[in-house]
Amino acid sequence: MALNPGNGNGKGAGIIGRAKAAISSLLQNRDITYGYSCTRVKARKALILRKQFFEDLLNQRTLDGMTGMLERTYYKETISRLSSRYSGSELLEMAAEVHYKEVVNKVRSFSPEDARPVLDMLMRKWDILNLRTIISSKRSKKSWEEIMPYLVSAGELKPALLRKLVEAEPEKVYGLIKSTSLGRALVAQASSAGGRDFAQMLSKAQGDSAVLNELKALLDASYYNYLEGGIVSSDEDAPVIRLLVSREIDLRNVMNVLRLKRNGASKFSDVEPYLIRGGKLEKALVQKLLDSKGNADAVKIMRPLFRLEEGEYPSLSALEAALESSLAKERVRLFYRNPISLSTLVGFLMIKEEEMNNLRKIVRGRDYNLPPEEIRPMLVYY
Repeated sequence: MALNPGNGNGKGAGIIGRAKAAISSLLQNRDITYGYSCTRVKARKALILRKQFFEDLLNQRTLDGMTGMLERTYYKETISRLSSRYSGSELLEMAAEVHYKEVVNKVRSFSPEDARPVLDMLMRKWDILNLRTIISSKRSKKSWEEIMPYLVSAGELKPALLRKLVEAEPEKVYGLIKSTSLGRALVAQASSAGGRDFAQMLSKAQGDSAVLNELKALLDASYYNYLEGGIVSSDEDAPVIRLLVSREIDLRNVMNVLRLKRNGASKFSDVEPYLIRGGKLEKALVQKLLDSKGNADAVKIMRPLFRLEEGEYPSLSALEAALESSLAKERVRLFYRNPISLSTLVGFLMIKEEEMNNLRKIVRGRDYNLPPEEIRPMLVYY
């Protein structure tokens, strides 16, 4: 018998309302929404390169030996495809980057609609890092061929545009950046942050290191502010992902403070313009870092924020590497949080990112003739 939503007692409307609510609840069920995509990434996770592989790769004496090892893995097809254009360490770096980018696009293609905006937002990180690299390298007149291995085109800015940015005259860089949605967001961010003119900052950064550092801080702030308010999902793990973003903000802020301290900053007002909104780094802790006596003292102050291992950190770069490694391990643990969830997809991509990073660190370390014992602490295992 057909339901009559308009009958006098309203029972029909009530039944239809409950039916709609039940269907909506069913569609939001985590197992249905994320089951298929999580099953697929778990199958891919089983193929991820393990610690022993990287240890063996570290002990290879030649690039040919490293290439041979990678050709026995799922990198074989990528290396074969790129070998006509690249060779040596550049071939291995490009293979790591291209494979990562292709995996990101594949995971996005079979992810539920609820997850895609979050995945896209996280991938904007690469756009920001690429812009930082390009803006810095233009000061030293580096060519596209020199810069390309250090770029990862997994976000909005594709290789063709990245190349245009590298090869463009300084006065044309602003127009190219502003033609993207990222660029328009950066212009708006600069305007809201004290009314700064993004075009002028780009121009002055070529000859003024202080403006370059300010521009880098603006780029970082744009990304993290974008993430902080934008990770919206019906999945219950979204707050956990936001917490990881908050911790990454703390890392960037700590390193900004310590670098500015090395350059003479001593008061909170000296560093405040360079701090990214969000995170848990309070004003009092910032001042303690500015008053610290060397890296050992700074490590004691920041321990409540980071799981740093005991040991000495003789330089800011060593300390930053330790902080990055600590955060990377937290990000990797996201994969294991819930078997069927947004965090499984995000965690897998973070694990895949660390695989790419490990490969690139080993290749670059080999290029600089670093011994395995110096490269090993920079690697993240999962």
